Amino acid sequence: MKIRSAERSDWERVLARRFVARRFDTPEYRGYVTLLRIDEVSEPLSVTFGDQQVCIVDRGYSWLQHFPDNAHYALLAAFDERGELVQWYIDIVGRVGVDERGVPWYEDLYLDIVISPQGETLLLDVEELDAALQRGEVTQSQYDFAWREASSLLDALEADMFPLLWLSEAHRELLEAALEAG
Repeated sequence: MKIRSAERSDWERVLARRFVARRFDTPEYRGYVTLLRIDEVSEPLSVTFGDQQVCIVDRGYSWLQHFPDNAHYALLAAFDERGELVQWYIDIVGRVGVDERGVPWYEDLYLDIVISPQGETLLLDVEELDAALQRGEVTQSQYDFAWREASSLLDALEADMFPLLWLSEAHRELLEAALEAG
């Protein structure tokens, strides 16, 4: 199982960045929220979503991540240089923690869900999870847990019962202000 940091300091594609992490304790949301502002890249990164190429990393883009308390997912909202939402991306995770600097990290359980701004969803990395089970990187219990969590999230998305998506813009604005303030 891979451990991933919200700061993504090991990401060589990103040559210059700014990062902020904050704890939110409001009636709507309890947990950590981070913002990675991408100031310079060695090259843009595009992914295929359905039959469309979507740029998710380029100069001026920002990645907002939510790490809700007691949840087994991390929600990423990718915004372009104009502040327009490019996509949401949900990582199914095991444990979530916070390092000594206040930066969240998580155990990646391989399965991911991508959501377009129009609400289309795709489940990704099924083969990666299967291969991780075969290699012994995840246990059968973790494998089954990842599938249950992904299924539950897909059901919530289908029923429009995943309100965290709609907090992305407000939280991005708050963290953008924190970045500008230094």
